[in-house]
Amino acid sequence: MSTTNPQGVLSSLLTEDRPWTVKEMIREKGNRLEVVDAIAELHAAGLVTRINKHVICASRAAIRADELSL
Repeated sequence: MSTTNPQGVLSSLLTEDRPWTVKEMIREKGNRLEVVDAIAELHAAGLVTRINKHVICASRAAIRADELSL
């Protein structure tokens, strides 16, 4: 499974509970277009919060869902 899919991006956001720049995520995952698409998909689903155009973090809903799955 590719780590540049939405699940892989969300997993990185949840594992390191901190804001990420989009550039950091692209460096981490390696494929710019797939990362940007995954972020857009997660944002549309309410699982990613955009702090500004360049900084993202897991939404409160995503963090809570992750906590409940443990």
